[in-house]
Amino acid sequence: MDAARIPGRVTISARAYERVAAAVLADELGVPARASRAHVRDAGGALALDLTSGIRADGDPIAASAAAARTRTGERVSALTGALVGDIRLRITHLVTQNRSSS
Repeated sequence: MDAARIPGRVTISARAYERVAAAVLADELGVPARASRAHVRDAGGALALDLTSGIRADGDPIAASAAAARTRTGERVSALTGALVGDIRLRITHLVTQNRSSS
């Protein structure tokens, strides 16, 4: 059966997009899920992501790691949800070490 021919619609809540984005970001940065947050908003029909997270202190340059994670997060969120992702803002708030996090 072709799903496009079934009457009705599918709605994905902003909260669902936020949960997906936060989980993907945590995975990309190698931090626990509780270390990442996401807020979504409409940006002219595209999904805009405002992301906040800690980042793993593993010796790699923080700015380069954050920039790469930002890009990959947008790509993965788009692939997982089917939504067009536009603007992505990432704010790194703290370092996450193996045993504890520090501000």
